[in-house]
Amino acid sequence: MRSLLIFFGIFAFIGTVCFFLGVYFLFNTMEKNSSWVEANGSISGFDGETPVIAFDYNGNEVTFRSNFSSSDMRAGDEVVVYFPPDNPQEAEIKSFFSQWFLPIFLFAFGLVFEAVGVIGGAKQLKRVNAKRDLFTHGKGRKTLVPIADVIVDGSFKVNGRSPFVIVCQYHDAVSNKVFEFKSDYIWYNPAELLKDKKEMDVYVDPNDLTRYYMDTSFLPKKA
Repeated sequence: MRSLLIFFGIFAFIGTVCFFLGVYFLFNTMEKNSSWVEANGSISGFDGETPVIAFDYNGNEVTFRSNFSSSDMRAGDEVVVYFPPDNPQEAEIKSFFSQWFLPIFLFAFGLVFEAVGVIGGAKQLKRVNAKRDLFTHGKGRKTLVPIADVIVDGSFKVNGRSPFVIVCQYHDAVSNKVFEFKSDYIWYNPAELLKDKKEMDVYVDPNDLTRYYMDTSFLPKKA
């Protein structure tokens, strides 16, 4: 379980790094818009697939190789460029895509990774704490619960593979509700090892039946 905490922690870390990079490029673009000089230019040709831009500045022609290109660019097309007033050789093409794509992409990419890391990590931390309190520290009520199924959790993948999960169902006579208990991830199909086993040991919180830990320690570890 702790390895999954590390896994989700890496996702959250990547998301945080992308977010801060997005902030950096956002303010960088805003700074350029407020202090750089704008001019009209045109595509004079291509160096491979890289467009070469030419524009006039103080009566002199300035050319530069653009870091931004697209498939619809053609020689002779007019473009808007902007550059530092004291260094026109650092000019860049000024367009919505060239200015804002990177910060928007980093924010979106970071948000996805941050969400996966935080939500997945929170769920996994809840499982770790439940095992510690209910199983390791013996605070849980041991209950034999019938095995309902062995499923593949397709919502989670590592290297294109999804883990198996043992599902048990428990009918609580007091509340007249059926509770579903799921095991931790198992990275091989345990069905053959469970063919003679009808029930699983589940340690539940007597005050909250949604908080539990299913003991699968009898299963061999994956080599």
